[in-house]
Amino acid sequence: MLRNESGFTLIESLFVLSIFLVVASVLVFTNKPHYVNTQKSIFFSELSGDLYFAQQYAIAHQEEVSVNFIPGDNYYYIRNREQIILKRDYPKGITVYEGTLKLRFQFQADGSIAKFGSFFVDIASNTYRVTFLIGKGRFYIEEE
Repeated sequence: MLRNESGFTLIESLFVLSIFLVVASVLVFTNKPHYVNTQKSIFFSELSGDLYFAQQYAIAHQEEVSVNFIPGDNYYYIRNREQIILKRDYPKGITVYEGTLKLRFQFQADGSIAKFGSFFVDIASNTYRVTFLIGKGRFYIEEE
C-alpha cells in the first residue's frame, strides 16, 4: 500500500522559518528610531504639561511650588510646602543635567519663575535645552 502524504518536509519548514526570522529582525531594527522619537515626544509632552500644571497650581493656590529633578533615580517631583503634588518617572535612556538653572527651581505665587535659566536633557545622543525666560514663567524646548 503506497501512501501519498502531501506535507512539508523538515527542510522546507526550516527554510520558511528562516525567511520569516530575517524579515522580522529587519523590522525590529528599523523600528528602533521610531521608538526613540516616540519616547522623546512623550517625555517632552509630559514635562511641558507638568511644568504648566506646577505654574497653574502656584497661581490657583497662591503659594510657592517647587520642581525637583532627581537625575540619579530618573524621576522628578512637584511639591508645595507640605506635600508632593506630583511625581513622574522617566526612562533610563534620558539624562537631565544642570545648565544655568539648577535642577530645583520654584514657581512663585504669581506664576513667575523665581530664577530664569536653562537645563539640559540628553535623549539618544541628542541634547535639548529647556529654557525659562524672565517674566511670567514661560519656557521653551529646543534641540542643541
